[in-house]
Amino acid sequence: MSMAKHINQDFVRGDSDRQLRVLALCGSAAALAVLLAVVAGSWAYTQLTASHGIRLQLVVPALGPGVESGSKVLVRGAAVGEVTEVTAVGSGAVHVALVLDDELGAILTDSLDVDFRPENYFGVSAVNLIERPGGKALTDGRVLHRTTAPDFTMSTMLEQVSLVVDGTLTSSMIATLDEVMRYANGLAPLIRAGIIVAEQMSKTQQHLPTELLLRANDVLVQLPAFGRGAADALYAIYLSAYNQRPDGSTGVDDAFMTETDQALELAASDLFGLAGSLLASHDAELTPLVSAADEVVAPLPGLLGDGRLGELNTVIDRLESAFTGTAEQRTLQLRLVLDDVPALAGPLAQLGAFPTPAQAVR
Repeated sequence: MSMAKHINQDFVRGDSDRQLRVLALCGSAAALAVLLAVVAGSWAYTQLTASHGIRLQLVVPALGPGVESGSKVLVRGAAVGEVTEVTAVGSGAVHVALVLDDELGAILTDSLDVDFRPENYFGVSAVNLIERPGGKALTDGRVLHRTTAPDFTMSTMLEQVSLVVDGTLTSSMIATLDEVMRYANGLAPLIRAGIIVAEQMSKTQQHLPTELLLRANDVLVQLPAFGRGAADALYAIYLSAYNQRPDGSTGVDDAFMTETDQALELAASDLFGLAGSLLASHDAELTPLVSAADEVVAPLPGLLGDGRLGELNTVIDRLESAFTGTAEQRTLQLRLVLDDVPALAGPLAQLGAFPTPAQAVR
């Protein structure tokens, strides 16, 4: 049994060689068509996805950390383009290719400044363009050289803060901060007292601020006269006889002050000193007298404190009101309650004069 070398195709006429040639030609054509389709699709996709706008190239001395192809370009905080390519030319220059919106041609000029800063709170770096007066309008393909490009990115800021903290928080600085915290803690009671006073003042204040200010104005109106009177009083004291010398000039009279000092010293030693010695020598006789005086005086605070003195005054007022008439002829008014006396209760009841608890017989 033998195997056939060629496959006969019903849709291709001719012998086997011709059929093979036709199949090879059709396969080549199909492969070429697929290749052309892939190339055309790639070109179309590139054209469709490519950024359109003003192409600009910046040459800066250094690049901010995180700036790369696809990073946003900001103007006044709004995204107006993106970075398409970043190339390091040498140790002192970096080329940054940008594509900006077409509308920026009427806003920015070639005098613009550039810096690097975060795009948002997440710290994503972006290129920031700053408007400057003067210059020519931006055109496609311009190359702008800048000698400075400040770096305000998040990573640079954190690095600088770390360096500052590392060089600042020395042992002496930490000790100083500790002392400051201790002093602040010591001031806490004073601050708390101030808060309590302010709260009590706010609770006590019963009038509107306008009325309080008017009252304060009344007080301030009198301040000039008060100050003038105080100055006059001080001036009168200054011109008093105690501030004049025997010759009439103003000043301390040393002779008078010396005599006054001697008189006070004499009184202290000869008067009060002798009195103290006398009292000290008779302490046994004075102790009973002092004890008796203490027993007499001790009830007075209680009487004054709990209102008993007021009750005594009431009793005295009632006694005085019991006497009527003129000063030459006084009449005592008495009221006797006889309903509790058995010898009188029966006869009075027979006469119809039995007093009730609310009545009294004069």
